[in-house]
Amino acid sequence: MSTYEKPHVAVIGAGPVGLAAGLLLSRFGIRATILEKETRMSGHPKARGVRPRTMELFARWGLADAIIRQGLPPEANRFIYCDSLVGEEVGRSPASEESDDPVSPMGICRIAQDTIERMLRDHVENLDGVDLLLGAEAVAIEQDPESVTVTTADGREITADFLIAADGAHSATRSRLGIDMEGDALLGYGQSIYWRGDLSQWVEGRLCIQFITGNRTGRPASIAPVDGVDRWVTMLMRPGAHARPEPPTRREALDAIRAAVGADIDPEIIDIATWRLSAQVARRWRVGRVFLAGDAAHSFPPTGGFGMNTGVQDVDNLIWKMAEVLGGRAGDSLLDTYEQERADIARSNAAWSVRNGDRIRDIGRAIAAGDGAELERLLEEQRSHVDAADQDLGYGYPAGALAGEDGPDVDALRVARRGHRFPEAPVIVDDELHSSVLTLSDEFTLMTADPQFWQRSGRTDSLRVLESAGGLPDGSPGALVRPDGIVAWVARPGDGPAELVAARAQVLRP
Repeated sequence: MSTYEKPHVAVIGAGPVGLAAGLLLSRFGIRATILEKETRMSGHPKARGVRPRTMELFARWGLADAIIRQGLPPEANRFIYCDSLVGEEVGRSPASEESDDPVSPMGICRIAQDTIERMLRDHVENLDGVDLLLGAEAVAIEQDPESVTVTTADGREITADFLIAADGAHSATRSRLGIDMEGDALLGYGQSIYWRGDLSQWVEGRLCIQFITGNRTGRPASIAPVDGVDRWVTMLMRPGAHARPEPPTRREALDAIRAAVGADIDPEIIDIATWRLSAQVARRWRVGRVFLAGDAAHSFPPTGGFGMNTGVQDVDNLIWKMAEVLGGRAGDSLLDTYEQERADIARSNAAWSVRNGDRIRDIGRAIAAGDGAELERLLEEQRSHVDAADQDLGYGYPAGALAGEDGPDVDALRVARRGHRFPEAPVIVDDELHSSVLTLSDEFTLMTADPQFWQRSGRTDSLRVLESAGGLPDGSPGALVRPDGIVAWVARPGDGPAELVAARAQVLRP
């Protein structure tokens, strides 16, 4: 069976990254077919955090309010170290700092990944032009200069212009393409026990990312809130382990939970998962018409919650480029900038996640040794794990789908800088002030303090022009912002419409 209608993109994997890809393809008017080998969603919560940059994207897509309603309260963005949930508290990471000049209109939201996946699936299933095929396992991929065809286990053939492989850390697509990974393949193992129980008498007013217990008792484990009500995950980490550990028995799981809680509770154990800790990035992200995204392209330790978030941002980078190429406005070389831009971000997020895990273990050793000074130092250092604006929002692309040259070395969180996200600043729409970050969406935008200067030339007809009341470097008459919110070009004093046209042409045909 063929379902080929141009333009059309196939996606393998209906996790959060594959679903986000389907959502974006629909927004750009591109038909999408999402293939998912499973018939039902995973019942394990997996990750438990949507970082501010991803929340900005979800806000643009109309999902943020519902996500926030189901997330933990903002004060839960901290770690608490204790002998047990009932026992003595030894320390906690510093509270998030409030700012009168926030760098984002969105904060981090502590919410389980399975909840995000369910919300995305509900949304995508109602989109025109998106077919979600469950129980459709891809078993073969063939491509030629014009198209790519995926064959499923039941004999269906899906032919498309491009294919996005979002089929996870053990990506069969990546293996079929012969793509190797670079980095640390085995840092150890983790085991998570997903359970239900009433902890309200011990956690009221002190919810957090994780209660990390047992460093002084010799039974280290953590308790992580899933919904802050009655769903929890107890994690047992085995850093440095070279052999995959056997799953704990029900008796062992109960003992681990009770030791971490410090009380003889009777939890309902829902699921137990064992997973490999790794920090790897694919050596190639594109083979012809096939592109890797999400965990298929990179895997990180969970200490930082960047896995799903990086993947969603991957497809936000990729799909506008596909739309430009499929629309005939850009050359194929634009698609090569996907790996050029995203691979280094993945490497940075992998290294950052490894450092966070090392720090948690260092904190545990300081607690076990009774070294109060070292504990205080490490807890203060952990602020960069909890409040990670530089890592989450300050990343930049030194090369790629960009134009012009780098300007002054400015704070990219507050001033437009080539290759970086356009900063949060007031923009004027219908005589009202709005968030620049949330007003940008799906199209090339010229940010300027003087719209009339540019519009008089007639060269901005294919651009959205927004009047910005901030965010531009001193003396700059404007900045060209890509559909993914990245500044492609910053005008220098004296630049005008001719330079803008040239800049956009350079972005589309790098």
